[in-house]
Formats: sequence, C-alpha cells, structure tokens
Amino acid sequence: MNNIGNHRLTKKEKYLLKKQRKEQEHFHRARRKKIRKIIFISLPVILITGGIIFGLINYLSREKGENHSGIPKLEISIPEYDASTISMAEGLVKHTYEIKNIGEGNLKIDRIWTSCMCTTARLKVGDKESGEFSMHSKPLFWSFKIVPGETGFLEVTFDPAFHGPQGTGPVVRAVYLSTNDPKNEKVEVRLLADVIK
Repeated sequence: MNNIGNHRLTKKEKYLLKKQRKEQEHFHRARRKKIRKIIFISLPVILITGGIIFGLINYLSREKGENHSGIPKLEISIPEYDASTISMAEGLVKHTYEIKNIGEGNLKIDRIWTSCMCTTARLKVGDKESGEFSMHSKPLFWSFKIVPGETGFLEVTFDPAFHGPQGTGPVVRAVYLSTNDPKNEKVEVRLLADVIK
C-alpha cells in the first residue's frame, strides 16, 4: 500500500505525500468555492440583465405596434388580374396585388414562388422590399411580417417573350405565398393574358 514500485516509503516520504494530498484537496476545495462564488454573483446579474433586455425589446415592439399575439388573417381583395391581349413586342407586364392583414396577430410570409420562370414577384411592406422571387426561389431564413391593419404589395412581373414564338395564346401564371394564417397557409394569385406576337 505504501510501496511505490518495489521501494518502501520512508516516514519523510509518507509525510510529504500526505502533505501533497492535503494541499491538492485544499486547492480543489478553494477552486470549487471560487466557482460557486462566481456563479452566485454572476447568475443574478445575468438574469437581471436578460430580464431588462427582454422587457426593453417587448416594450419597444409594443410601442411600434408589432407585438400582436392574436391570429393573423390574410386578405387579397382581387387575387386574379386579367392583362387581356398583350404583345410580346410590348415587353413586360406588371401588376401589384394588395395583401392585407385583417387579423389580430402578425402575418408572416416566409416563402414566395411562381408557377413559371417567365414570372417573378417582389414583396413590399412599409419601407422594406424583398428580393426577386421566381419559380425555384427557396431562400433560407427569409420572412416578411405584416402587422394587423397593414397592407403589403406583391409586385408581379410577367415576360410574354420568355418562351419565344411558341409562347403565344392564353396563359395563366400563378404566384404562391406561404403564410402563418391558419386558414390560408398557401395562397395563390393569378395573372391571365392572351399573348400575341
């Protein structure tokens, strides 16, 4: 037990080993005490600071009218636009759809895509404007919020010349929106046209 290898410990070595163990125990106790003290002091500071920050964010969002925990309700008064007869030579056809939030909670739109590459869409809400969305748009972590009573504007652009001469005749192009409105999780607006050369 008191042997190290084949060497028998002397009284002095035993004393030094015992002293070393006590110093290590003392060091570990002091270290644990210091860690507990740091936690005891810093935890309330972290909690108080976090509470102040959370309260400030909550207060500021309420001041801006952005903290709405009710249910959003999307309304598009005219979801279909008929551009009538359009010529490829005349260029792009544009139309803006109004998207209103008539609910009590924030309306979140987290994805926009189109039915064809010839059609693009862009969303404007207040002073914010999204990038351009098309058929294969799937941006990560993108969303726009429309607060209760606010209106967003979905600008849709259709290029009648995109498909060339074989793209003539009646067309229906759709733009889809994914929302957090429980009754309108996927919304569609349509653009109709009769394309001529």
